[in-house]
Amino acid sequence: MSEGMEKGAEAGWEGKVDGVLALALRILGRAVQEASARMSACPGALGEVEKMIQRRVREAGALLFEASVASAGRGYEGSRGLCRCGGTSKYMGDRERDMVSLLGKTRLRRAYYWCPQCGQGRAPLDERLGIAGTDFSPGVREAIGLVGADVAFQPARTLLGRLAGVWVSARKHREVSESLVQSAGAALEGHPVRGTVEGADPQRAPDLYLLADGVMAPIRGGWREVKLGAVFAAPPRRKRQEKGKRKQRGKPDRGRARFFGDVMEAEAFGEQWYRWAEVMGLGRARRVIVLGDGAAWIWNQAQTHFPGAILIVDFYHALERLWTVAHAVWGEADPRAASWVRSAKAPLRRGDIPRVVALLRDLPARNNATRKIIEEAAGYYANNADRMRYRHFRRQGLFTGSGVVEAACKRIVAQRLKGTGMRWNLEGLRSILALRLAIINGDWPAAVPRAA
Repeated sequence: MSEGMEKGAEAGWEGKVDGVLALALRILGRAVQEASARMSACPGALGEVEKMIQRRVREAGALLFEASVASAGRGYEGSRGLCRCGGTSKYMGDRERDMVSLLGKTRLRRAYYWCPQCGQGRAPLDERLGIAGTDFSPGVREAIGLVGADVAFQPARTLLGRLAGVWVSARKHREVSESLVQSAGAALEGHPVRGTVEGADPQRAPDLYLLADGVMAPIRGGWREVKLGAVFAAPPRRKRQEKGKRKQRGKPDRGRARFFGDVMEAEAFGEQWYRWAEVMGLGRARRVIVLGDGAAWIWNQAQTHFPGAILIVDFYHALERLWTVAHAVWGEADPRAASWVRSAKAPLRRGDIPRVVALLRDLPARNNATRKIIEEAAGYYANNADRMRYRHFRRQGLFTGSGVVEAACKRIVAQRLKGTGMRWNLEGLRSILALRLAIINGDWPAAVPRAA
């Protein structure tokens, strides 16, 4: 077909626009008549009428959508064109295909080219529309990614079908969700899409908090640790003194946290940690605070990338260790366990770690296993004494709990990736993790541009 014929065909389609609009209006008008008649006969049929109108609107919308797509032409580029391999592709005629959109199936007619040198075919229109290699429109791919990042693929299929009228197999849900990570690579590879020091007073340099934790996720053949990090800024706490009242300290305010994570080695995590810290205001932070559960890899990476940072062991992890020891000594049901933890919690809150260690070593050891648990705990507290000066940290107006990243481990990883019977291949797990991070960080439009 010549270029002149191509232009004539496109002009001919423009002449059909009025007809398409008229047909769409007839569909909507019929829907109003049917709805009015049904509601007059049965006022309780509101839900039925609502769904009927939704179907009619989608039917009319599908016509308008197809007309809009057709106005882009067929993608004809002449009788011959340049192939990506460097060879010459030949126009082989027009080919039709279906595309699933949020409004239903759309029929496309496109020019098709084939390259004898590499044996590959291509449709330029598909490439322009962003649908090459997929049956789904960008809107459907985004919807699949959003529900697939939040719930298992089979429930996701039902959820999308019931809410949007788009029914896609669970297998396709998985394939599309995992393929979206190619565009969400910034979140997966640890390159922050954007960052703001939210919650910080512009008149005062903020404190920057860096949190880290690890959570195990199931893969085929075993388990792998997902290392998760969180970064947020907090303004220095204002101390208030009211006449006749004791000084009010309370907790500092904090800005919105940003999260990152992957299945990776500690060194790779540390590099990502530093990049996120830079985006979130490392250069202007008054103080840098690292909060963790006491794992050696966290402190090693903190000392490598943030020398001079204030290191704090999460208070609730430290307290949980006391309960572990007490239950090993007396059992969970014995009231002596709770009584001993209460006696040890007070010096722990003060940061009097020598006293905590002394209380541990005074415990009765029923056997070698119990003695080992006690000695390991005593070593844990002694080795982290400088990171457990909780009274001092509170007086400095600092957070002493890593609940932000603990909650993220549950919300980002456990809720979606650790369901009953789930066993992921490694790339699938990393893909869904990347999508969840992009969504939770508010980076979805930037991290997944082809689906936005």
